[in-house]
Amino acid sequence: MIERILMNETAFRKDVLLFSILHALIFLCLFAPVAISFYHGTGTLELYYAKRMLSGEVPYRDFATEYPPLALLSFILPGLFFRTTAAYSFAFAAELLIFDLFIIFFIADISRCLKYPVRTTLAIFTTAVIATGAITVCRYDILPAMLTTMALWAFIRGKNRLCWAALALGFATKIYPVLLAPLLFVHQLKQKQYRKLASGIATFLAVTVLISLPWLVIDAEGYGHSFTYHLSRELHAESSYGTALLAAQVLGLTEVQGKLTYGSWNLFSPLADRLAGASFYVLVILLLALYATAYFRRGENAPMAFLRHANLAVLIFLLANKVFSAQYLVWLCPLIPLLALDGQYTISIIFAVACAITQYVYPYAYADFELAKPLPVFLLFIRNLLLFVTAIMIALSRRHPAQAQISEDPHS
Repeated sequence: MIERILMNETAFRKDVLLFSILHALIFLCLFAPVAISFYHGTGTLELYYAKRMLSGEVPYRDFATEYPPLALLSFILPGLFFRTTAAYSFAFAAELLIFDLFIIFFIADISRCLKYPVRTTLAIFTTAVIATGAITVCRYDILPAMLTTMALWAFIRGKNRLCWAALALGFATKIYPVLLAPLLFVHQLKQKQYRKLASGIATFLAVTVLISLPWLVIDAEGYGHSFTYHLSRELHAESSYGTALLAAQVLGLTEVQGKLTYGSWNLFSPLADRLAGASFYVLVILLLALYATAYFRRGENAPMAFLRHANLAVLIFLLANKVFSAQYLVWLCPLIPLLALDGQYTISIIFAVACAITQYVYPYAYADFELAKPLPVFLLFIRNLLLFVTAIMIALSRRHPAQAQISEDPHS
């Protein structure tokens, strides 16, 4: 028995090490050079903010920014050592690689706990990352993806306070990780884990206040702007609504105008404006429906149900939101491999194809997309359709027959 445990531990470490080396090569030898060469402005914005902060300026008070505090912290770290754009971009990629290596460990350990094949799960994750492409190292989105994966790992390991804390840290990095907090609330309410629920909520609030309070004291309005900024954005051309309007325009069914605002290519027309306004309500309704389903659905293994619903929450956010940038697909890369559903491979392939389409259009065909040429327009429309199919398959697929139990930590 002990010998078998030692053999399994050795195999686990070998798999983690193998894929860590592979990802280091992908990030530093492939993604970083491609990003610097083909992705316009890679590292420029992050370095700009880093230089301003390192020169003594205070975010939110001395300059407006839409980025939460922990995002800005990730910008500063490479700037401590490098000030030229090329060197900073490479260092930023190395920093993101570190976050990626944590994701590898979390995915592998979740797989081990739930008796998934670790090597297969890591292979699916690696395929998704490659399909997503060099945009992975152009923006910081792998950081909130790492914190979200940490929350899932803590949930599976029974580390309740760490799970809630990770979600709070994710919220201080990007808005979307907070979508998992209601799922965790529903799960613990459903399981009548009232003490854990109260402890978790207190932890979430404590971490959020600890991070936010200094900025609220310095400049509450400026700090609040980093969150409200996104509500005022127009209809993003790459969103589900935007690609549908552009496809309809190509077919002669409607007409829209495109313009660069808020740092992205957005659409303007009476219909586009109405869709942008309605998108928030569509998003809220779909998320509430998901949370209600998570509460009332019975007979599904708790860990697998939570992982399924986490995937659906992020997919709903991507498809129902009025903004959908290419780098947002990074959020799903660690989540899709953890589904363990019937049709897992089909779901993974469809998602990888959607990522590959995105990688082709942005950056290589994005100028044609801005000109509303048919090929890139219909490719991104198909991309969003594939993600919609992915969401439907996740919602309807039966769970994998393998059994799993949450590892309970009495000190959590």
